[in-house]
Amino acid sequence: MADNTASEILTKGLTQEKARAAIAAILRYGSLISTLVMALGLVLILLRGPASLGAGNRVGSLRTVFPRVLHLDAVGVVELGILLLLVTPIFRIVVAGIAFGLEGDYKYVFISLGVLGIVCGSIALAMG
Repeated sequence: MADNTASEILTKGLTQEKARAAIAAILRYGSLISTLVMALGLVLILLRGPASLGAGNRVGSLRTVFPRVLHLDAVGVVELGILLLLVTPIFRIVVAGIAFGLEGDYKYVFISLGVLGIVCGSIALAMG
């Protein structure tokens, strides 16, 4: 019986370690990729000059970001980088919730869902 308990503790410890590694990788690579995308947008702005910014260019809606990126619009590429930077911690919350569920820590699953709901609600209110 002691072996089963030790085995369960070891397995749970490995699962927690894998979850921590996955969350760290999400934050590390998410911020790196978003920084590179924003840098690409800034390089496009520098190469094309101020005219690439447009006269009354404002931040576009979420629907217009991806078509603008496909046309290599410099401001659209920067906006995509910012969007990726904002999505990174949201993805981290989702992965943490899944990891808690796999470990059977349902209290923390509900806490993660609550945090995710607050973050998504805040974004929805901000976008109007």
